Amino acid sequence: MADGGSKKSGEQPIIIKKIIKGGHGHHGGAWKVAYADFVTAMMAFFIVMWILAASSSVKETIVAYFDDPGAFSFVTGKMAVPLDLGLKPIPGRRMGEESGEGAAGESELEFSGKLDENAQSELIKEIKEMAVKDSIDNAEQLKKVGKTLEESIEQQIKENKENAELLNSIKFNYTEEGLEINLVETRENLFFKTGSSDFNVASLKLIDKLGKELGKMPNSIEVEGHTDSKAYKNVYGYTNWELSADRANTARRELEKRGLWEGQIKRVSGYADKKLLYPNNPFDDKNRRVTLFVRFMQTEDIVKEYTSQYDISGEEIKTSSDKKEKK
Repeated sequence: MADGGSKKSGEQPIIIKKIIKGGHGHHGGAWKVAYADFVTAMMAFFIVMWILAASSSVKETIVAYFDDPGAFSFVTGKMAVPLDLGLKPIPGRRMGEESGEGAAGESELEFSGKLDENAQSELIKEIKEMAVKDSIDNAEQLKKVGKTLEESIEQQIKENKENAELLNSIKFNYTEEGLEINLVETRENLFFKTGSSDFNVASLKLIDKLGKELGKMPNSIEVEGHTDSKAYKNVYGYTNWELSADRANTARRELEKRGLWEGQIKRVSGYADKKLLYPNNPFDDKNRRVTLFVRFMQTEDIVKEYTSQYDISGEEIKTSSDKKEKK
């Protein structure tokens, strides 16, 4: 009889073998650096290609951003001021000089310290004189823009007879205060869909042209909506008041998408039928319109721009560049 502690006959012992193979070793991270360089180079390449293919207006905006990032809104990314206010640099003067004529090669104010009362009065006088000249130049520039738009519209009418009715319904009018551009609804469903504040597709192309041209100007814009005297009211109490205001606001929104700088539109109003274009015929379709009123830059407004540019406060006068350096 076999020993109780011995194994049963026929059982094989279980043998576990542990084999440790040699590793491949550490490759290092050099490939990651090379890959990162490649991705960076490709990104730079596509940015350059995008810039080369961009329109001139986009290129101007990019240049303007790198020249003065503060001129753009960090929230929307849109320009907070126009690319060019049209202001001319005032000839520089150094401290102690009584006249406004600066040394050769100077193109802007170079003051440090304080000015006496006479010197400061002389500077303000120079600013006002420059502002008067600039306001006249701005008026001429706005008239040229208006003429350019009119000529462009006339050319489009010749090239595309289908939109002739739409384009002929744009009326330009110059007043003592600025340029009026009226988008006149000569019939229903011309600029806007009937009873709606939504633009038609064809009219949006026109709005795109207006936005790009007017956005180049430093002038402020007011948008007004008008209707005729035909009663318009739905079950929700929506009347001509709401319709005129909504159409003006739609025009504001579409213009800002298409080139106006942020803050260029100063006011949006809906007048219903209270400012008829043809008061003797209040039911005429032509009373329905959206008016873009582009104001001439007033002398007072330009003086404010100059004083903010040169930071005139009390007796101390500094250039805008001095302010940036201190920041």
